[in-house]
Amino acid sequence: MRDHSLERILDAAHARMLERGLRRLTMDDVARHAGLARVTVYRRFSRKADLVQAVILRELERFLKAFEQAMAALPTPADQVAEGFAITLRLARAHPLLSRLLATEPETILPQLTLEAGPYLAAARDYLAAHVGDAEVAELYVRVALSFVLIPESAIPLRNDEDARAYARRHLVPLLPSEGIN
Repeated sequence: MRDHSLERILDAAHARMLERGLRRLTMDDVARHAGLARVTVYRRFSRKADLVQAVILRELERFLKAFEQAMAALPTPADQVAEGFAITLRLARAHPLLSRLLATEPETILPQLTLEAGPYLAAARDYLAAHVGDAEVAELYVRVALSFVLIPESAIPLRNDEDARAYARRHLVPLLPSEGIN
């Protein structure tokens, strides 16, 4: 059963974050944009930080669904790691909200994606661990991908999907438990 009020709140918060950023996001503005009473928003989220975290977690869930669809047809774990790394970089770099916040107010989004990223890291790690069979390897994959998203300038050429796949095959695939190296 879907919670339509919650969906409206998250949709409104996402839209307002995209338009106004995190600094200028207010609970009142989200309530107005969602067409709900302020008390309804505050009943769900007592703090703006909780609302922002919920929006980011929902975006992560959406990303993981797209990721899952792309991985479903790939025959081997090595193919999945290589393609998964390429897809992760491509989707994250093209994500409208992430791109906007990193470009316009990195000081507000970077703490969410670094110091306060525990819930996001756990969700992504747990998802990947179910596929690669090792939580530590899964966490390493998430941390490597996140570092390339947050710090795109690099001596490592990752300009396109082919570059990302090649990097993953050289450096990430060997970490798979099935490869017998770790």
